[in-house]
Amino acid sequence: MQSRRTILDYKPDKIERHTLLELFRLASYAPNHHMKEPWMIKLYEDEARSSFGEKIVDSYIRLGLLKTLDEKKLQKARVSYDKFFRSVPHHALFYMEKEDGGGYIDDENYAAVCAFIQNFQLAAWNLGIGTMWTAKETLLDKVFIRDIGLSPDTHKLIAVVQIGYPNKVPKAKNRTSIQNAIEWINN
Repeated sequence: MQSRRTILDYKPDKIERHTLLELFRLASYAPNHHMKEPWMIKLYEDEARSSFGEKIVDSYIRLGLLKTLDEKKLQKARVSYDKFFRSVPHHALFYMEKEDGGGYIDDENYAAVCAFIQNFQLAAWNLGIGTMWTAKETLLDKVFIRDIGLSPDTHKLIAVVQIGYPNKVPKAKNRTSIQNAIEWINN
């Protein structure tokens, strides 16, 4: 766990489908209340990477995340984003079906999907496969959700995880002492 890193730079090689399936199978041992197994995945690869990236950039524009860019800089940004999306062999969109309109069951399911993603990342790293977990406002954009074939009324997007063999592994960053997060209660 301590050696895992967020990978920003990937080799172009695709991960074999059977390897990805095995990683997702291992990830499915994540804890989940009542064995709901709420995780769902859309995996974008090959030419679909570019169109997926384009939909994300369109969402950034709708949400005002690129509002400081003039038209020329916006076009450069589009090219840069497209280059990034094409440089990553696989983009996994993790999502779930909503059950109780944002209530406790949805919270439990969200936590289970996050545990699934973490299991996936750790299992992938064990095989020398890198990932980067991203979560931006796009995941709440109703137009984006519809553009990828889902319904904002019935689906909740959790994260997009980039997947591939690392081209470069960054150095470890220092962590805050865990003692700062623990309150010991004895009576």
